[in-house]
Amino acid sequence: MLQKIYLIIFCFILFPFKGFALEPTEKLLMEKNSLYQYIAVTEDTSKHERYLRNNKKGLIQGGISLNAPEKLLFEYTQMSFISLAFLEREPEDVLFAGLGIGVMPRYLNRYYPQINMDVVEIDPDIMLVAKDYFYFKENEKLKVHSGDARQFIKRSKKKYDIIFLDAYQADYIPFHLTTLEFLREVKSKLKENGVVVSNILSPNRNKFFDSMIMTYKKVFPYLYIFKGKKAGNFIFVVTKRIDLKDKDGIEAAAKRLQSLRKFDIELTETATRFEYSMAYEWFGADILTDDFAPVNLYKYQDSEAK
Repeated sequence: MLQKIYLIIFCFILFPFKGFALEPTEKLLMEKNSLYQYIAVTEDTSKHERYLRNNKKGLIQGGISLNAPEKLLFEYTQMSFISLAFLEREPEDVLFAGLGIGVMPRYLNRYYPQINMDVVEIDPDIMLVAKDYFYFKENEKLKVHSGDARQFIKRSKKKYDIIFLDAYQADYIPFHLTTLEFLREVKSKLKENGVVVSNILSPNRNKFFDSMIMTYKKVFPYLYIFKGKKAGNFIFVVTKRIDLKDKDGIEAAAKRLQSLRKFDIELTETATRFEYSMAYEWFGADILTDDFAPVNLYKYQDSEAK
């Protein structure tokens, strides 16, 4: 019996199980289980696109066009740069919590080569995948730090103009990166007019969407929400400023930036998707704290229900 168990384990090591069905035009380039998550890289030969998939359902975390790897392929990455329209001056220091495939820091480095960028990534295998399959490279202005984003932020003595929060494991944000206490630490690392921008899954894939809204609003004076029209992701933007920006002001700032920087993404169009957070507020929602942050538990509840 013991020999059979060893044989089964050995077979799984040699022939890992593919947890999702590939499209007819898609091929698997690599897959593995890292210390933190399942990782697969696939390539669609008809679309000439390459993807990072990070759970056994095959959900895509990021991707590039092989014909134009310097461009942003997915909507939520393009929308995140609406945060630039909230700044009062040119950014000098930027932090990314979560590397993914590295397209966002690489894109920002292309348009703002003078910016000092820190990227924090907990999973060493993700860093290797970004470099080996998605053309990510560090340089003197763009540095990747290995470790947990919360610990990095807590220990950092530096302050930032923009902090991007985009750290995902599979299809959820690690709970300790959603809480009231964490957001207060993030706020303390902002410069006077600094901006925080977060990629948040839509309510139909995120049972704690309402709680996330109310938690952000507990820490920051105002929450600005931009809703995607393709994947349905939401971009949250918050600042330390106590004066409220209106939709016209955001659109005007986005238009100026678009003209000045010649972005190949439509910041002006993203600005039109601004929605007031009041449309999503539910004051009965629980505030997420270090003592209560079950945002990564629902996946186990869902799997048990099936």
